[in-house]
Amino acid sequence: MRIAITGAAGALGRRVVDRAVRAGHDVVAVDLPGTDAAADVEWRRADITDLGQVRAALDGVRGVVHLGALTHPRHPEPEVFRTNVNGTHHVLVAAEEHGVDALCLASSVNAIGGVFSAVARYDRFPVTEQHPSYCEDSYSVSKWILEQESAAFARRRPDATFTALRLHALRDDHAHARATMNELHGVSQLWGWTSFDSAAAACLLALHRPTAGHAVCHVVAARTTSDAPSAELARRWYPDVAVDRPLTGRTGFYATDAAHALLGWDAGDEHPALSDAERAR
Repeated sequence: MRIAITGAAGALGRRVVDRAVRAGHDVVAVDLPGTDAAADVEWRRADITDLGQVRAALDGVRGVVHLGALTHPRHPEPEVFRTNVNGTHHVLVAAEEHGVDALCLASSVNAIGGVFSAVARYDRFPVTEQHPSYCEDSYSVSKWILEQESAAFARRRPDATFTALRLHALRDDHAHARATMNELHGVSQLWGWTSFDSAAAACLLALHRPTAGHAVCHVVAARTTSDAPSAELARRWYPDVAVDRPLTGRTGFYATDAAHALLGWDAGDEHPALSDAERAR
């Protein structure tokens, strides 16, 4: 499959480009002018806030992994909104015009609020994709809107596949995640994280999702960054939150059933080998 990857020079983008090449895909790497070109791929320089540039960048591709975005709210708020919301809309418009039928969009667990909220609010554990959104910062709002944009374009194009992946605290491995998130720091984000390897695998699996339509999937590791049992963390920090199924051991607080059922993605495999399901067809 000839696929475009926006944000290809970013930390996750580089991993997705590499994995897609190894999977046999014909890769078009898309990022801002001035970024370094990736090896073994066609490089198209484009600013996703310019629809004309996005149209040119997506010409001739069959799938899109949209990773281009500002990744936190510490940038000026109007810039976050313009880049993330308008950029996603431009990708969806251009993909529709070019007849692209498989799209993977990088969302975030913060689409419901969390790490960037003044006080994180959760209603039930584990957190499912149906949990209400209480987001309040520009970045989290932009990810919530990304999911609404995806759903809207899916209604316009019922035969195409749109998958929004809710990624979380991307790190090299569990040791790296633990080193950057102590128990107190992890309270608002539920001690969750995702490895770059597993996130990259999910992106390619999303392009081969067998069912059309819009879907949102948590892509979060099966275990937390904390040494404390998850049930103890819940009692200590969220005593009033309902628990719908046992939080055994150090199990994660985000339900990943949808990613497993729809994509075949395994939350317990933090460094998955390249699978046949990811390969070009």
